[in-house]
Amino acid sequence: MADTPVPEVGPEQIDAVLAFLPVFTQPGISFGEWRAPEGQMPYYADSREVRDFVAALYKHRFVVSFDWPSWQDEAKRLMNEPGALAEADLLTLRKLLTTHVRADRFNEGHLGSVLESGHVAAILRRLQVIREGMG
Repeated sequence: MADTPVPEVGPEQIDAVLAFLPVFTQPGISFGEWRAPEGQMPYYADSREVRDFVAALYKHRFVVSFDWPSWQDEAKRLMNEPGALAEADLLTLRKLLTTHVRADRFNEGHLGSVLESGHVAAILRRLQVIREGMG
């Protein structure tokens, strides 16, 4: 799978995504829940805020086309190495968000888990630093 050119994003798109930082850092936020209706397989139901966030990532060109499965080691490094996320550039953040959104399709509840852990808020805080540097 060849990477396709990544469309640019500007301050407007970044601000639209950053609007979720205060939402995702409010005390008691629920990102979703596991449901097990009788006679059905259990599934993870994202909260409205999470669904709106994913829609915003697509709308504002944060979800990019690239070979995200082969990028898993880098995504794990950015999640687990202290300070690694603090050095990430805008494209890396977009790839990381894309990886989490796409991984959720194959590993139900993945996005809820990385939201719950604070990792997505950390990505958004790094995005905020990059945005502030744009003026």
